Amino acid sequence: MKKLKVGIIGAGGISHCHIDAFRQLPDIEIAAICDTNQEKLAFVAEKFGILKRFVNWEDIVKEPVDIISICSPNAFHAQQAVAALKSGKHVICEKPVATNVEEAEMILETAKQTGNKFMVAFCHRFAPHSQFMKKMVDNGQLGEIYYAKASYLRRRGIPGLGTWFTTKKLAGGGPLIDVGVHILDLVIYLMGCPEPELILGVTYNKFKSQAVDGGWPPLWSRVGDKPIGTFDVEDLGAGFIKFNNGATLFLEASWAGNSETGLKIALFGTKSGVQYSTSLHPPLRIYGELNGVVTDTTVEFPSVNVYNAEIEHFVNCVKNNTQPITTPQEIITVIKIIQNIYRSAETGKPVEF
Repeated sequence: MKKLKVGIIGAGGISHCHIDAFRQLPDIEIAAICDTNQEKLAFVAEKFGILKRFVNWEDIVKEPVDIISICSPNAFHAQQAVAALKSGKHVICEKPVATNVEEAEMILETAKQTGNKFMVAFCHRFAPHSQFMKKMVDNGQLGEIYYAKASYLRRRGIPGLGTWFTTKKLAGGGPLIDVGVHILDLVIYLMGCPEPELILGVTYNKFKSQAVDGGWPPLWSRVGDKPIGTFDVEDLGAGFIKFNNGATLFLEASWAGNSETGLKIALFGTKSGVQYSTSLHPPLRIYGELNGVVTDTTVEFPSVNVYNAEIEHFVNCVKNNTQPITTPQEIITVIKIIQNIYRSAETGKPVEF
């Protein structure tokens, strides 16, 4: 089989994860990379031995590659994905898919019209605990899932302080659309993608005067970066979502706050409940009942590189012409919830559908 050629848009920290994962696979060649930061572009291209380098992303879309991996700032995802799909490429795009529902719909409609594969890089879906919970749901072991909680909290972990990460016009928002999108997607995936019916959201920015850079992207990867100093997004966002099947979800995400830290997901079912938390050891616990007695069962998992797993999955979808794990309905539901949490926070009123 001939090698599949890959083009990378964006040479920031996350691109290293994508490139490294592609390099683990046979029959894959990283053919080209682009970034407007020429110093960073040269650094990454030389690190991974990528020969073709472009400053303009439009040039890489014209290249004879099979797959485009989008690792650029959020505001550019839609135009880059649409152009790549229209040029005949399969596309894997870093989260979030876009900064609003309209852009996301434009991407998905283009993917449908062209027949090319499109996937959002939600790496947490590929963690062993995520797949374990999904099997529990699909096998009916939880019963009806009527309530869920999801949080991703940091004490002082603002990424790329003063860069595009903290600039609303480029990122679309703060921790809610950055790390909150990961756990929201995972819960939507696990719950079977119910349709949101009512959303109430709040955002806060209480640590702007004492903000501390969180170390992501890795400092060594910020070659040539020139921070503009902007910080006009929230440092904490939260939402309460009621779905049309009666289930509800409480979601919270922060970069900074005086709170516990880590990632936590809990599903409440009529037969049993399950919780994954990075602060638990082992990290997954099942709350059930056996012979009339309530039980707690703990589960341990082997370590898995989720970036490698996600890239391998997408490449297999391209090779075998199969559907990527992120479906159009899930992709739209996730960005719809985030957009309307922000809308509710701005207006001070719930958003009803």
